[in-house]
Amino acid sequence: MLRYDINMKEFTKKTVILANGTVPLHTIPLDAIRTATRVICCDGAADKLIPLGREPDWIVGDLDSLSDAARKLYAARIVEDLDQERNDLTKAFKLCLKNRWREIVVVGATGGREDHTLGNLSLLVDFARQLDLILLSDTGLFTPLRESAALATVPGQPISIFSFDPKCAITSTGLKYPLSNARLNRWWQATLNEALASSFQLDFDGGPLLVFQGYS
Repeated sequence: MLRYDINMKEFTKKTVILANGTVPLHTIPLDAIRTATRVICCDGAADKLIPLGREPDWIVGDLDSLSDAARKLYAARIVEDLDQERNDLTKAFKLCLKNRWREIVVVGATGGREDHTLGNLSLLVDFARQLDLILLSDTGLFTPLRESAALATVPGQPISIFSFDPKCAITSTGLKYPLSNARLNRWWQATLNEALASSFQLDFDGGPLLVFQGYS
């Protein structure tokens, strides 16, 4: 089955988590926010959501970056979590698991500090077996894959593949630079690839993998 055709916007009508990174400018992440069933804000991201024409359904975090005005206005929607061993995105994922909201679109988790971006991307892999996740940036879509899958695309679309397990053997079909039982031990090794047709296939044991598709 083809997964996550970003041109068809199959990710809409899901739960959106708005992280407290850079506010997106691209229409795809903005449309995801506007059409979501619910929006969960990571702490001060609630203040960034309101100018986009929506109010937060939930606000989760240690509240160190949330404005006093938003704290008062949305007091009944706040889930305060003071655990300093977990970041706010992790806390938002935990809230989704508790409420059985499993189809999740993450927005606003990139931009700003690069260490935050890398940490947020790695969290997709950590929660990939518990939640059906995608992350939308201003340049493309990140999808953690738990198992072999075909992903919808368009010819020429930028594709990058990241493996967190050097023992995981990966074979691809439909990419300009094919992989054949490739074991990746560096993040750069399967980046800057390109789709050849309307879909491509990744076959692997182990994982999860993290796949980036640039917007077409």
